[in-house]
Amino acid sequence: MPPTTPIAPGALAARGPASLATPEAGTPLPTSPSISPPMARRLDSTLPLNPRRMSLDAGTPRAAADTVAPPRRQSLPSLPVRAGSPGPVPSAGQPEAIEPQTPPSPGSPTATSYAAHDIEAMQLAHAPRQASAAAFFAMQNARHFGPVAVVRTVVQGSVAPELARAVVTHPQVAAGVQAGVLAWSLARRVLSQLHSESAPQVANRAFAGHGLDTANNLPRRGWQAVQSLGIAGGDVAALSLTVLSMARPELKPVAQAAAAIQLRAHLVSQLREFFRPTVNTVHVGNSDPAVPQPLEGRNLRGQDITPTMRLGFGAAAGAVEFGAQMLQQTVLGGQAAWNADRGLAVAAGLIAGVANMLTSSVEDHLVDNASARRMQQADPSHVTHIHLESRNPLAPNELGRQAERVDARVFNMMLPSLLAMGVMQALAPKMREAGTPPGGQYAVQATVNALCAGVLLGSLLALTVKSYQLNDGVRSHRARQP
Repeated sequence: MPPTTPIAPGALAARGPASLATPEAGTPLPTSPSISPPMARRLDSTLPLNPRRMSLDAGTPRAAADTVAPPRRQSLPSLPVRAGSPGPVPSAGQPEAIEPQTPPSPGSPTATSYAAHDIEAMQLAHAPRQASAAAFFAMQNARHFGPVAVVRTVVQGSVAPELARAVVTHPQVAAGVQAGVLAWSLARRVLSQLHSESAPQVANRAFAGHGLDTANNLPRRGWQAVQSLGIAGGDVAALSLTVLSMARPELKPVAQAAAAIQLRAHLVSQLREFFRPTVNTVHVGNSDPAVPQPLEGRNLRGQDITPTMRLGFGAAAGAVEFGAQMLQQTVLGGQAAWNADRGLAVAAGLIAGVANMLTSSVEDHLVDNASARRMQQADPSHVTHIHLESRNPLAPNELGRQAERVDARVFNMMLPSLLAMGVMQALAPKMREAGTPPGGQYAVQATVNALCAGVLLGSLLALTVKSYQLNDGVRSHRARQP
């Protein structure tokens, strides 16, 4: 055995880092990778805890770890150890040997930290970029422009006024159209009920927003019965007024208004849900399968729709409705749309369409943010973000939208409008007797419509969301069936 030469303390430090990185000429270099314990500790503290990066040089910047391949580190020949010495002593002119390190055993704290860090890094890498409140609201309006603003403009500005004119000029035709709308409404209500009863436990769970009592059908069926009675009652009232106006001409103005409200509610809701899949601009959550998903998805419970949300949505809906009513009355000169020029009626319909778009965006903005807050209990990467998508509205799964969602929208459009119409019919004679100027009449009508829309829509926000969840939950369940 060749003799070993002791090294004076501090000799290696005097040689500098270069002597450690570059061995003297003629020294053979084995190829087995190894890392000294001090260096391993430095790597632990400076590099991300990821096993596939443990071979990086301690001086490699973290940001460049994914793009710069580190130089292959090589170990030196093993050195002889004197009896009783604490470790190998290198000979003169040789760098210190680098001892191999074994990977952490499974279940050890170090391995656990590696796994936790890897999961977190993977989730952050796949997390969608959260949209600002302004950008998210703007994209929601872009999503609602076609299915809401354009559809309501055409229906309220052109189609509904024609039916109202027919109540006076061709009452039998108008009554036939209204009877057809009533028949279709009843058929759709039956189909909606069959749709939800095809998976009652899924429907109950989606309606409640949790799975604690999926066998309890009473809350869901009770609200479906209220919607059915409300929609059918409005349809029957509008048809009855048209029939009665044939013998009592003084009822024609109110019959015209009721017919326009009936057709507008059904046609706007039906077309809105039909065209809804064609454009999507926003999304909530992180759909990456590596990210923990909430058990209930985006569904909300009743307590997730806070009083602040209801009050905020009701105030916003009322304010938008007041402004829209004032603008419409100004454009129409205080006349009903069916008594005004057709061009002015379309302009008034455009105002109503833009107002409906804004109200829908406020509703979705509040609900989507509430969904994000609940989903973030499972993982913080579930955020509101911009997401562009278009789907075929004729796909079997998308045709399922023509169920509870349409019924909920018809109910929410018809009830406030019919209630406001009844109040205005009671106030109109008193305003004429008092000699209220046109501007005052506009303000009264706008206020009545705003109060009815704001109070009712704000109060029904939680039930409206439950109806949407019910429809979406059953559709998703049916789509997964073979």
